[in-house]
Amino acid sequence: MIKEGASHRIVIFSITFLFIIVCYRGISWGNEDEIQISSAPLPENRIELSSDITFLRLGIKDSILHALRNNFDIEISKLDIKRSDYDIGIERSVYDPILGLRGNIDRSKTPINSQLVGGFDVPPQIIVFQPFIDRGRTANAVIQSLIPTGATLALEYSVFRNFIDPNRFRFLNPSYTNVLEARVTQPLLKGGGLFYNRSLISIARNNKRISLAQFKSLAMEVSDLVQMAYWNFVKAKEDLKVARKSLERAEDLLRKNRIQVEVGVLAPIEIIVAEAGVAARVEAVITAENAIKNREDELKRIMNLENDAIVSDAVIIPVDKPVFEPKTVELEDAMRVAMERRPELHGLQLEVENAAMRSKRRRNELYPQFDFTGGFRYTGLGDSIGDSNDLLWDFRGEFFGLSLSMPIGNRSARSQYNKSKIEQRQAAMNVKKKELDIVVEVRGAVRDAMTNIERVYATRKSRELAEKRLEVEERKLEVGRSTSLEILRAQEDLATAEGNEVKAIVDYEISLGNLERAKGTIFDAYGIELEEEVA
Repeated sequence: MIKEGASHRIVIFSITFLFIIVCYRGISWGNEDEIQISSAPLPENRIELSSDITFLRLGIKDSILHALRNNFDIEISKLDIKRSDYDIGIERSVYDPILGLRGNIDRSKTPINSQLVGGFDVPPQIIVFQPFIDRGRTANAVIQSLIPTGATLALEYSVFRNFIDPNRFRFLNPSYTNVLEARVTQPLLKGGGLFYNRSLISIARNNKRISLAQFKSLAMEVSDLVQMAYWNFVKAKEDLKVARKSLERAEDLLRKNRIQVEVGVLAPIEIIVAEAGVAARVEAVITAENAIKNREDELKRIMNLENDAIVSDAVIIPVDKPVFEPKTVELEDAMRVAMERRPELHGLQLEVENAAMRSKRRRNELYPQFDFTGGFRYTGLGDSIGDSNDLLWDFRGEFFGLSLSMPIGNRSARSQYNKSKIEQRQAAMNVKKKELDIVVEVRGAVRDAMTNIERVYATRKSRELAEKRLEVEERKLEVGRSTSLEILRAQEDLATAEGNEVKAIVDYEISLGNLERAKGTIFDAYGIELEEEVA
């Protein structure tokens, strides 16, 4: 049976205990950004098998996705993001409740130097030392937790069993003393407040977002490298087509010259000139075929295809072809988009936030340690634990206190604060520097795209003129007003013009990819998604 007035004390005890648990669970269940990084699924690549060669058909999007899945730097960056999750957990762990259990047994035997203690009827002139035996057993349990205000809540329960011999003046022997104490210690200056105690968690969360920004930046760089390697591979394939077409023209000239020499229209030297032209074109074809292998290996290296023994030996067939579609790019719009979408800039802005929070924390640490401690205590006494618990709620006490400690000089805290202010200024300057770099990069990317448009027009005109010149030289040769050497020169000029046009178109495609990279929208340009799920 609980005695009168004990019910409200049980309520107080329950509320205090639940308060500690709720604080703990509140910290554990607080909103946390659980970011999962994924990309759109890689489409099934169509692989055609012949008797001894495997052909792998790849578009530029497939190539980028494959690189993002298999690139080692990308995988390392993903691990950095996962590692930052544990950093958040480490900072949150300061709010984990601590349960402490302690037991103690003490036995002492000392001589009695007072009749008041021993109660012996001995003449004062006779000195007799009687033994005084004190046996004690203590059991203690305490649960304590830090809360976001910086306060430490503690709930402690102790049981003390004491036996004394001799025992002339004690009512109970042995006696059981039970103590239930709830206390709170709240820093009022240094170490107090929601910001100070939650800022490290906020910094850890920002660090995770910084890791994510670094991952995105790296993924964009890899995507840009893939698109450049892909288009250079396409260009090598187109160069081979140009070289083979030039070889066909030279062989056609050789065939015509042989016929005309047989009928006596041309001198035999014209066959030798034509044969030399064919040999030069064969060399150009061999060089173009070797360039294709080199470009293909470069693309495979970036995509990290060597992990798949079958695919790494496959011959890549590029699906996407360079198509010249001139686009108008507004510099101001490109600048605005870049400032909003570039992940490196966002990461540096988060660094500024972290530096500001660290500086604010250091300023708090300049204050003296001024703490308030308060609570209440219930004490019970009996000849058994049960009897002591029955009386526990009848004897209540309260305690309150203030403590102040102040380091003289406080040089360490002042130095740390001044250092944090410098780091904050450095972080802000890094943002300004990156903004300037982005401006220069976007300007250059826009300028390259616009220049390549003009190059395509110029090289296209040059190719058309080279075609007309070859036609003129061929007609002149038919009437004997030209030579095979002039025809070969015209063919070579046409091949060069065709190669320049292809190069200008491919460079334009590459410059568009570089522009999307500079704007931070390269994933949007190629239809690639990085999904961020917030839990």
